[in-house]
Amino acid sequence: MTDKALPPPPYGNGEKNIYSNGSDLKPPLIDAPAPSSSATTTAVPHRPEIKVPSSGSFTRLSLQTKWANITGTYYINAVNPAPPNLQSRRKRRKQKKTREIPDAVFRTRRGNLTLDLCTNGYAKDVPRASIRASSRSGNISLNLIAGGAAKPKFDLECGSRSGTIVLFVPETYSGVIQLHTKSGTMNFLPGISSEMNVVKSSDTECMVYVRSRLMAPNQPADFCRVRTRGGDIIVGERGKDTYHKPKTLLEKLTGFLSV
Repeated sequence: MTDKALPPPPYGNGEKNIYSNGSDLKPPLIDAPAPSSSATTTAVPHRPEIKVPSSGSFTRLSLQTKWANITGTYYINAVNPAPPNLQSRRKRRKQKKTREIPDAVFRTRRGNLTLDLCTNGYAKDVPRASIRASSRSGNISLNLIAGGAAKPKFDLECGSRSGTIVLFVPETYSGVIQLHTKSGTMNFLPGISSEMNVVKSSDTECMVYVRSRLMAPNQPADFCRVRTRGGDIIVGERGKDTYHKPKTLLEKLTGFLSV
């Protein structure tokens, strides 16, 4: 009896799955950026971007990247710290560390942060929602959305070494705004300047108190702390102030050549 050679296995499409490790898992799908329609735009490497869908709310949210930008609208659930109990010292130490975790963390090394933030929950249960946002060298743009008198207040800290920080607070904001910079500038736009009182001011630090007419006197206070080494800080009020980023020299030359 003559042995017949078995047919060779079917060939694939020639593509190698770099994500395969013996399983059938496929790489996640990432939406490609939309091509720009401007004829004067120069071809530059695209920086990846992280954007979480704005539907729903988030508890203990933590987004951390190296190079990617972080954008989107986020409703932050304020978590009430657990009360102390009669458990062992080891468990009490772990609970204390858990209580120190912010309700939301946005951190990137080289990317930019462009965030619309709103608190979720009830101020009678949790007075404030703790939010931390930082970038080592990127720019930060934060828009705080009004949540009403029943919503928790903001407890925000953001910082950047060399990037520009733009902060817009809602008309319901009532509390302290504290700014720190070493070599940058601190600017309050006209809308919020008419609603604030300067508590402390120097070349490197400024503390103001903003009192909203829409909030009752017995409501918890908001708090924002903004730090940067060499970048500029701009603070305004939503609905009253507008801010346009100054054009760079390259953008001015590109616009001049396109005319």
